[in-house]
Amino acid sequence: VLEREIKQPLIAPLEAAVADSVLGKKDGKFFFMHDKLQETAYSMMKPEERCLHHNLYGQALAFVVVREKDDRYLLTAATQINFGGPQAVIDDNQALSVANLNLDAGKKAMSMSDFFSAHRYFNHGISYLRSGHWNKQYDVSLELFNLAAACALMNAEHERLKMLTGEVIRHAKCFEDKFRAICISITLLLWSSKLPEAMQQISLTLSSLGEELPVAVTQSAIHYQLDHTKALLAGLSDETLLNYPAMSISSKIMAMELFSKQFINYTFTGDGNTMPIIPLKMVQTSLTYGMSPLSGVGFALFGNYLALAKGEVEEGYRYVKIALSLMKRMPSIAHDSEIMYYSTHTKLCVEPMQSAIEHYAIAHTAAMASGAVRFAFGCSFVYDNCSFWSGKKLDLVVNSMKETIKEVIFYKNFLVLALLQPICRLSLRLTGKSGMHQRDDLTNIFGETYNEGEGIFSKLPMVMLLNALPSFLRVLFFEKLTKRETQFNSTCQYRA
Repeated sequence: VLEREIKQPLIAPLEAAVADSVLGKKDGKFFFMHDKLQETAYSMMKPEERCLHHNLYGQALAFVVVREKDDRYLLTAATQINFGGPQAVIDDNQALSVANLNLDAGKKAMSMSDFFSAHRYFNHGISYLRSGHWNKQYDVSLELFNLAAACALMNAEHERLKMLTGEVIRHAKCFEDKFRAICISITLLLWSSKLPEAMQQISLTLSSLGEELPVAVTQSAIHYQLDHTKALLAGLSDETLLNYPAMSISSKIMAMELFSKQFINYTFTGDGNTMPIIPLKMVQTSLTYGMSPLSGVGFALFGNYLALAKGEVEEGYRYVKIALSLMKRMPSIAHDSEIMYYSTHTKLCVEPMQSAIEHYAIAHTAAMASGAVRFAFGCSFVYDNCSFWSGKKLDLVVNSMKETIKEVIFYKNFLVLALLQPICRLSLRLTGKSGMHQRDDLTNIFGETYNEGEGIFSKLPMVMLLNALPSFLRVLFFEKLTKRETQFNSTCQYRA
């Protein structure tokens, strides 16, 4: 393809190099016989010549991508142009074209859950923006910076993230354009264990949107909000709810996302008394202003509250099914995993457990596709534990746990690693296999090596950990899984 586009012979010189044993050829692909040969050949060209050649090849492939509307060569084209660098582009128009090409390449890499490569493409795209780009190329600048910040969050590149979100907040023309950067900053605070700051930032942002969450939530306030929500839902059939008008007021759409984030904060603080106020507010907002992609999250959480906290299992199950139907009606890559994850909590009380927990695995896949890596790990952690406690075949449980551990090591999420490894070792022992070997060569996100044996559970007796897991799951599911606790305990005795 490249030879045809640039109208220069490329295959013949490569075949000659194969004949001279400089290159090798296998399955139609050429490769250097030794790294030193590659380095020598590359260094024989002047740096400016290398840049021009890379740019030429990349531009030719990019032209094929645009002309044939085929993105098979998109990543290769962007990579070749990036090897050439900004100094190889000829004018501002070509620089903008390359910035957009990197934007498309980054999106493609994100769709493949390759956030490291995506981040590189977005950063390269930013490097091609010329002076005054926030005025001259506002839309592409905003999208590049927002997506680069999202990838930086996934990759734990926190300093880079702060710089990117700071640029967006400084140059964005309106609050709506700043909102994505604000949400990413809030998530960074949460992941940095700065929960009070994250919750305060959400409260301040909600106030600017005309929404308020009560500072101190009492049981009487929750009962009042619950009665109000039930009154709004009274007489509304499933069909009516599923055909509700779409939410169109941007401030309410943004408020729904902040409500969802605040619920996660409450989960981490263990504030079970305040948690119910969030789904009640989300359902009320949806019924007043219309349905959004996050309405499904609100109805799923509301169903959990009714089923798991209030004991109204049948009614709660109804709203969980409505949540899943809303997800199908207005799908959202960003939020579908949350709806599936939360909905499964109530499904465990109604449907056969071993089949119901498979929805956690589906939620994990959806979360990885959306870039919500840490949420994906939460899904897989709950899935693996529920698989163990539900009596699923141990070989399948162990294989799933090993895949989860492989993922969390790759993304350096050592909290989930420490939580999952003890029960994985127990599962291995129960199958008659030796436990997992502890590693002493792991590296954290700060570049520090540490011994796996120094994990937070290394000094806890195994029995204490196993007894704590049902309680941990109970907190996740609105602190009420008494129906399943009997099954967990009997399974634990059977495993022992």
